[in-house]
Amino acid sequence: MLAVAASLVLLAGCAANDDSQDDAVSQESALSSASTKLAPLDEQDIALHPLKGELICAFSVGRSTLLYAAGNVGTQADAHGILKFADQVLRVQAPGGFDQMLHGTTFKGERLVAEVKLTEQAHKAGSDGASSYPSATLTYIRSDGAMRSVQGKWECGP
Repeated sequence: MLAVAASLVLLAGCAANDDSQDDAVSQESALSSASTKLAPLDEQDIALHPLKGELICAFSVGRSTLLYAAGNVGTQADAHGILKFADQVLRVQAPGGFDQMLHGTTFKGERLVAEVKLTEQAHKAGSDGASSYPSATLTYIRSDGAMRSVQGKWECGP
C-alpha cells in the first residue's frame, strides 16, 4: 500500500510540476479527456485493443466494465489491461501476471495509476474455476492529479 501511495504522489507531483516540458510529450500520450470518470468499456474497445494472456480479470460496476485485464498463469511477466476516459482507451500493466491480478494489484500506465483492492473473500463462480470478489475498490489517479475511487466487483477466470 505504501508503494501505491508513493506512486500516486509521484505521479501527482509530476503533473503539478508540468510546465514547458508538456511540449516534449506527444499529444497522443496526453489525456485529452476533460472527464475524470472512467467510461464503460464495450466489446469494440476490447476487440480494438487486444490483450495477451491466458486468463482475464475485469472490474465492473453493475453491468459496466471499467477495467479489463489479461495475464498468464505461473509467470512474472506483466499482465496488461485497458481503461477508458470518454472515448480514449488507455493501456496499463501490472507485474506478476494472472496470479498477482487474482488477489488485486496495481496497474501503471504512461499517464495513470490504478489499484484494485479486494475487500471480501473470493466466491467461486462455478465449475469453470472463475473467482468473483463481490466487494472491491478501484482507485485511480491520472497524471493531471484527478483521483477517484469506485466500489464494484473484481472477477477473474477463463
